[in-house]
This record gives sequence, structure tokens and C-alpha cells, in this order.
Amino acid sequence: MRSKEIIVCVENTEGGYRIFPMEREEAHKKNVKHLVVRILGFNREGKLLVQKRSPIKKSHPGMYTDSASGHVLYEENFGFESIIKSARRELWEEMGVKGVLKPYLSLKFDEEDLELNYVFLALIRGQPRFNEEVDAEKSGFKTVKQLKSMLEKEKFVAFAKELWEKFLTDYPTTEAVKRLAGTMKSESLTET
Repeated sequence: MRSKEIIVCVENTEGGYRIFPMEREEAHKKNVKHLVVRILGFNREGKLLVQKRSPIKKSHPGMYTDSASGHVLYEENFGFESIIKSARRELWEEMGVKGVLKPYLSLKFDEEDLELNYVFLALIRGQPRFNEEVDAEKSGFKTVKQLKSMLEKEKFVAFAKELWEKFLTDYPTTEAVKRLAGTMKSESLTET
């Protein structure tokens, strides 16, 4: 776990939002809303990259989740590029992969964890190399059919389950995921 990680926190104001830095642990203790990135990854074969959190994780230990996720780190001149940078970092740190990123959903609020989420799609290249925060034996590429079954039978982080269900509504078959993958190069936001 990182120490003294300064994250982007958010406060509602009359005119919209105020963004400010706060140390991660303090934000969690004080129940302050903060920005998070979530990535739903897949490959050209139409398989989906699913993570199972390690049993040593503080929050949601041993549960399935998205491909990668994490806090948005605060930077001077904070902007959307900072959010993209955090998505790249999380994908690399947790799954050991790079890919082409594309925005999917923005500012989707998770009440349970007080997170404002930017959700990205990622066309993944290569095979994942998991860090210690990931259950390497249970994580990896899954077929659409496997993920649908897992969503019915396995324990998922509630917010991640909602995201995967939306994704599978938008891209319900392996062929639909392959078509999406085929569009990513020309439509991609950025390559990691």
C-alpha cells in the first residue's frame, strides 16, 4: 500500500464541484468524496479481463471486480490528462498490462465508497502480470459466457458488478466485443 498518497477529493458547491487535494487515508476516515478510475479491459479475441481482489485487501477482500481501478492522484494543474494518467498507472500496477484507453462512463457516483468514477474501456495487449493486491490464480481473461455466469454465482464488488452488467448489455456477445476492439485504434483516446 502506498503511504502519503495525495488524491483528488471533491466537494459539491452551488456552482458545481470544488476539487482539492487530501491524503488518501484522511479522505477515507473523514468520508470525503474522491475521484476514482475504473477500467473494463478486453482483448482482440473478445475476452474480458476480470480481477479478483486479494484476500489481504482492506476493502472488498477476495471479491471480483473490474479489470483495474484506483484513486486519481492530485497534480498541480489538475485536468482530464491527470485522470487518464491515473487509469494508465492502475492498469499497469495491478495487471501489468498496457492498452488503448477510451472513455466509457464519467462521474458515476458510488455511494457505498463515496467515489466519483471515471470508467474507461481498454483494449489490452499482452498477458497480465498481477501484483500482490490481485488473486493471480482467479484473475485473468474470461469469455463473455464465463463472465455472465460469474456475475450470477460469484461475489463481486457491487459497483463493479453494475459496470460489468452495463458493459454486457452494450456488448452482449464475443463478436460484439471483437467489433468494439476493432474500433479502438481509430477512436481511442490515448495509448498507454
